[in-house]
Amino acid sequence: MTEKQLSFRLPSALPPPIIIGLAGLFLLAAAFLSGLGAGFGLGRWTASGGLGDADQATAAAVYECVEQPEEGAAAQLYPEFGVFWEAMDLLYANYYGDLPDAEQAAFAAIRSVTGLLDDPNTSFLTPQEADYYRSGMEGAFEGIGARVGWDEEADTLVITEPFENRPAWLAGLRRHDRILAVDGKSIMGLGMTEAVALIRGPEGSTVTLTVLRPGREAPFDVEVARARIEVPAISTDALGEDGRIAYMRLNAFNENAGQLVREAVKDALQRETAGIILDLRGNSGGLLREAVAVAGVFLEDEVVLIERFGDGATETYRTGDRAVAPDVPLAVLVDEGSASASEIVAGALQDHGRAALIGGTTFGKGSVQLPYSLRNRGILRVTIATWHTPHDRTIDGAGLQPDIAIEMPEGQPSSAGDPQLEAALQHLQKGASGS
Repeated sequence: MTEKQLSFRLPSALPPPIIIGLAGLFLLAAAFLSGLGAGFGLGRWTASGGLGDADQATAAAVYECVEQPEEGAAAQLYPEFGVFWEAMDLLYANYYGDLPDAEQAAFAAIRSVTGLLDDPNTSFLTPQEADYYRSGMEGAFEGIGARVGWDEEADTLVITEPFENRPAWLAGLRRHDRILAVDGKSIMGLGMTEAVALIRGPEGSTVTLTVLRPGREAPFDVEVARARIEVPAISTDALGEDGRIAYMRLNAFNENAGQLVREAVKDALQRETAGIILDLRGNSGGLLREAVAVAGVFLEDEVVLIERFGDGATETYRTGDRAVAPDVPLAVLVDEGSASASEIVAGALQDHGRAALIGGTTFGKGSVQLPYSLRNRGILRVTIATWHTPHDRTIDGAGLQPDIAIEMPEGQPSSAGDPQLEAALQHLQKGASGS
């Protein structure tokens, strides 16, 4: 939708304090409404009660200069937003202490609205948080070096895997550690995107995490020095006694993930591989199109997922006819950190009997978000649909159940053996080709 440019002129006779206050409020309005991503203007309104006659006349004079919205969210919100501006007029005119600036107020207003949705995946990112989000999609970021998930029971972040020899691991953080607060600020109920943004920060700075570890009654603080974390999109190895089991760990479904998996599989096939292990543990997702591309390496002309939209419409995503390993024995490693795009791939492979899922129950994120870039470089991530597996299973809040369940010991450092990987090796070496 094309955004309307708002312009207005204040009457020259208004006192300077009122001019400044109303100008600030209109900046706040523009930021707040544009943050909703709908591209609309403000309508005219007149405050009723609580304001003096002079103030009401001033407000009416200003709002009279602004075009009334005729469509979009602005038209829906217009009848009730008079009370919002009345409250802002009173607050900014009478509060005795310091008030938030226009940007802070706009951000808080947007987050208040998204907080009413009972959907932690629809979220607003400030320009700084949005930059962290973009850098993560590019495969590098500045932070503590750990994969995290969202613990629904505790309503907070949980460490799914600290990267070996990176800051989180060196500071003593372990799998299943719940993060309750960041620098003394509680993140419980905040939402995954905003919580992660608080943990990330410039290389060389430090962050204090309040952690609750399984088996310990009281939380404790861990100070971690942030660093630049380079996360390879994919890492490969040759396993088994004869080296004929190809191991591929996909860390994120960012740009070019599908092509990287395709190239890794082609390379393995040249070495006459006897089986492939696709490791999606701790992979919290990424781009939908890359999930379809990864599935297309192993599935020939098959349904990958079904999207359902709020108006009842559906869209089906299929692989093409370019599978390079449609018959090679395949095992997929998953755990509670496998989410979103990881679950799309794992669910499709499981439904089509193409691979056995080994490990733990996946995260359970069965919705699709679109990130809308805002004019201030912020991002509004909006849930636009739910997705279902090829057999029309919904996994939202439940996750995918593994075909072979293998639990990882709680608190075990990532260097202390890997029973899930061992189970996948045994599965393939026995000659199993599916679930």
